[in-house]
Amino acid sequence: MASRVLFLLLSLIVTTFWLNANMLKSMQLKKGTLELHFSKLLKKEDLRTEVIAQKGRTRYIFDFKNCTLKKGVQSIKSKKGPLSSIRVGQYKPHTVRLVLDSKRPFALKYYQKSKPIFYIHIPLDAKRIKQGKPKQVKKKSSAKQLFSKVLPEEREVVEEVPYAKPNINLRHNYKIVIDPGHGGRDPGTMWKGLKERNIVLQIAKRVARKLRTLGFKVLMTRTNNRRYVKLSSRTRYANKKGADVFVSIHVNSIENKSRYNIARGVETYFLMPARDARAKRIAARENREMLKGEDLATKRMFINAVFTGPKIELSKRLAIDVQRSVIQSLRSRYTNVKNGAARGGPYYVLVGAQMPAILVEVGYLSNPIDRKRLQDGKFQERLADGIVNGIVNYLKNREREID
Repeated sequence: MASRVLFLLLSLIVTTFWLNANMLKSMQLKKGTLELHFSKLLKKEDLRTEVIAQKGRTRYIFDFKNCTLKKGVQSIKSKKGPLSSIRVGQYKPHTVRLVLDSKRPFALKYYQKSKPIFYIHIPLDAKRIKQGKPKQVKKKSSAKQLFSKVLPEEREVVEEVPYAKPNINLRHNYKIVIDPGHGGRDPGTMWKGLKERNIVLQIAKRVARKLRTLGFKVLMTRTNNRRYVKLSSRTRYANKKGADVFVSIHVNSIENKSRYNIARGVETYFLMPARDARAKRIAARENREMLKGEDLATKRMFINAVFTGPKIELSKRLAIDVQRSVIQSLRSRYTNVKNGAARGGPYYVLVGAQMPAILVEVGYLSNPIDRKRLQDGKFQERLADGIVNGIVNYLKNREREID
């Protein structure tokens, strides 16, 4: 009797999924645009993308979760442009995977309009793209939000994979963990309706995408704003995955109203006792969630125990390289960019890291100039470029030292 009830329950679960699941019904390539026709509109949380760049081959991977593949939908062999094939299949019982095999990396844009059709624009003249400068694709006036049925704070108009040279002259295959600060029930700092958790997630995704395009293995501690990750779990995750570098991304703020127009700029921190009032204040704010409800003895024990890690000096070098690269990247396009320098600070999120670990404060939401720029996609791209270049420079310097 029990086995029969279990069988009926499982049958009900499977039937419910198949009734509610989205379906990829057809796929066709039209003049440089791949059209994926679904049975209903995609939700943002049901899409996962990844880029794997190797010498002579780049793979653009799209995973459509909660989705099934209609029988008869087949892969496509392509002879035009950079693509050699477009492969599709039921990767997992609940996930359809699409893989674009390319002979070279290129700028790729994808979006969804009001109908359940997912568009992937593939430039046929991708060979003309100059190194380091992605080809700009004009946004279509008819394109509304990228995805429907998502929170307004998480919407983006387009998602673009930038062109980047996969060969960066590094001898090893490095693994990098990117940590968007806060998330879930912890919004981080908030100003005029803006939440830190949303901004840092957008920037972190740009950083991860650029690193993957360069051929790095990249992991993220969170990929959406629904999940809360404990501070102590973030570096533990990086340790478990054997990461070579850990970068936590945050947005700064200040409570002193008289300093709203003064305190601004980018600052990068590594784990050390705070030597100035600013570092102590910022660290106290970032550690607030972890130390909430703890007594004074516990807090003091934390402050005294966090500086025993073996990677302090390497973290300092990483912080200096990333800070320098971010400032260079921003100043190449924007004026009045303040350099907050690389500093030591008692950040709990960096505690226990077995690899070089830093925390980047990408600007102040409390400052009107920084607040406006942090909402701009182009500014976020420059920030991401700087973080990526800083990581690469650090790894190159380390390899030269080892030699």
